[in-house]
Amino acid sequence: LQSFEDIEMSEGDIPFAQKVDPFNTGFVPFAPPVVEEPQWQISGDDCQVVTVMLKPEEELKTEPGAMMFMSPSVDTDVECGCIDGCGRMCAGEPFVKVSLKNGGGDAAYVGLTPNFPAKVVPIELSQMDNFVAKAGAIMSSIGDVNILSSVSCDLPSCFTTLGCCRQKLEGEGTAFLAAGGTILVKELKDGEKLVVDSESVVGYQDTIKFGVWPNQLCTCCCGGEGMCNATMEGPGTVVVQSMSFNKYKKVVAPPPRAYKMRERMGVGFGGDMELNFD
Repeated sequence: LQSFEDIEMSEGDIPFAQKVDPFNTGFVPFAPPVVEEPQWQISGDDCQVVTVMLKPEEELKTEPGAMMFMSPSVDTDVECGCIDGCGRMCAGEPFVKVSLKNGGGDAAYVGLTPNFPAKVVPIELSQMDNFVAKAGAIMSSIGDVNILSSVSCDLPSCFTTLGCCRQKLEGEGTAFLAAGGTILVKELKDGEKLVVDSESVVGYQDTIKFGVWPNQLCTCCCGGEGMCNATMEGPGTVVVQSMSFNKYKKVVAPPPRAYKMRERMGVGFGGDMELNFD
């Protein structure tokens, strides 16, 4: 088997997409979409920051705690309507949405960062319509973005971690999602099927059909894959992550009996400090 160093590839041999995907899996690293008039910029390799420029009277909506810095002319407010708030909570989002509006006469800036170690994934809805985000993935949005609840009680929703409630994005604006680890994207052709760990899904176009891939008993009990994986059938685009927030919490959480062992040994965590990994 040849190593990648031994394989010579010239510009005319294969397309660029195959150079970053030498095994033709169809998965390529996610790259921010190119727009004619960029209004945002992403900084950093991980735990990223997105800086958004706001025109006078323009408004940006984000989840609580995401604001890192902003211009003095930006006014803050909250949206906490009962109906919209309950719909957001069902889809894994906070009940309250923060509104950041440029109240000055000149352009202003706002810096946002996810509430957990993550990358920022911008979705230009003018280029990718009818995008469905996994519960809890949406960080903020700007422009014409309508966030609707996508409710489904089929087999994939009940037997995978996708859940019954997700969030469907419509409009012509930009939505910023939070995802951890390495972000990959794949364009599924019509009829092409993919088996995926549902925990790794960030979002997808609603043209994709979901199914259930049951695991064997030994894999279910000892393989760490759960009872079922999900299948995705094209056409449509799917975005996946290598380190979801739930997976990250499992990695950093102490063993189940760590607190009881410390209590028996008479070892505290220092003062009244309380750790909560829920």
